[in-house]
Amino acid sequence: MVIFVTIFLVIVYLSVCAVFARSMGLVKCIDPNKAYQKENRRHFLDGYKNWKSEEYIIKSFDGYELHTTYIPSAVPSKKFVILVHSSTYCRIGGIKYFNIFRKMGYNGILFDLRGHGDNQKSPSTWGIKESKDLLSVINDTVDRFGDDIKIGVHGECLGGVTALTALKYHPHISFVIADSCYNSLYSLLCKLAQQIAHVSPVLFDPAVIFFRLMFGYSYKKIFTKDSLNGNTVPICFIQGDSDCVVPVKDTVELENATEGYTEMHIFEGADHTRNIIADADRYEEIIKNFLYSVHCLELAA
Repeated sequence: MVIFVTIFLVIVYLSVCAVFARSMGLVKCIDPNKAYQKENRRHFLDGYKNWKSEEYIIKSFDGYELHTTYIPSAVPSKKFVILVHSSTYCRIGGIKYFNIFRKMGYNGILFDLRGHGDNQKSPSTWGIKESKDLLSVINDTVDRFGDDIKIGVHGECLGGVTALTALKYHPHISFVIADSCYNSLYSLLCKLAQQIAHVSPVLFDPAVIFFRLMFGYSYKKIFTKDSLNGNTVPICFIQGDSDCVVPVKDTVELENATEGYTEMHIFEGADHTRNIIADADRYEEIIKNFLYSVHCLELAA
């Protein structure tokens, strides 16, 4: 009897680990309409409703289709910013950041990460394929608007990790603003497991094996900082000191890994990806000052 109970408990335990592994690959994303309502309630879309915009689809490196929105600046400009949203969200989440860039004469490119928003369902690869998708968006933007344009990238959480991971491919960009970015994917998923199940994340270690079998790679071996070796693209790191998902030490590790110009700004009392909500005026000032520094670096080069 004891043996049967033990076998049953082991099967249940492994089943839970398998379900957890699947949920980390096939993430449950917010409906774009609900995301729009959420951003609208916070008045982030007040200006956006009156702006011209264009919707189109970009085919990525493997043929996957990325739904994209182009928002031109108020006056003709060669400056572009690509805004990359966080995991489980969609491209409308980038508008609150583009509000800042548009004041500075930037055109905006917003796209849904694979498996998110209006895109077809697809497993999240936590930056592996997403970084190549971003390269496709960068190349498409150059093809559409000319090779004399200046492009920067702003991303939060997975969006920022996507941008940082893409740097190893030496993309045609001038800067990255990385908000609430993790370094160790394994540590991130352990923390999420602990928050969901309220148990030691060590209990979910077998999920690593299931995840590899399901999606073809081990999330224990993914470190964002590995993509920053030799990087010289300026990066502005933004992080909340009350982030319940990503610790400040991750941001410190990422800043130490790159060789280019960096800034790091910590928002007191800000939770995960809530830095702009914690202090919108300071957030805007940080971006303005950082872009001014990048401009000065370009002039001095």
